[in-house]
Amino acid sequence: MKTILNSVLTLALASGLVLAAQAQKASTAQASATILADLTIDLDVTQNAIAFGNLSANTPGNVVLDANGASNLNTGSVTNVARFDLAGADASVTVSYDPTVTLTITGGGTATMVMTPQVVGDALSTNQSGALAVASGSQVTLSSGLYFLWVGGTIPQLNNQTTGSYEGTFNINVEYN
Repeated sequence: MKTILNSVLTLALASGLVLAAQAQKASTAQASATILADLTIDLDVTQNAIAFGNLSANTPGNVVLDANGASNLNTGSVTNVARFDLAGADASVTVSYDPTVTLTITGGGTATMVMTPQVVGDALSTNQSGALAVASGSQVTLSSGLYFLWVGGTIPQLNNQTTGSYEGTFNINVEYN
């Protein structure tokens, strides 16, 4: 009886090991990366600031600096949109930027204004007027390794705005998809 019991236990132990071995599975996955030309974004040397010009402290409507350079509204006579030059591989790129920019009075005051950026883009540096809107988080495609973004914006109506010069920083990021 002892021999039969030892045989049954040995058989049970062996079949348990076989079942355990069959329960273990393995798999693999390929790892890969594509290396593209370095992606750069540079502020243009001429169109290097977002400037609304001289404004009245009581501007009766929104101040609009048109990124396409076509139809400014309530701005000063000397204005400028910023242009960013992208360079890299002919590939899709995600463009992200601040949804608003706070402009703060310089010289120690606390007065502020909020600008909402308007960004347009095109693969040709000569096509600012025909450039299409580029929403933050959207994708653009470099053509011949280039793409150009122009930035204007809107400031809400000014009512007894504190006089002085105001400054803020517009942040923009680009990355390959």
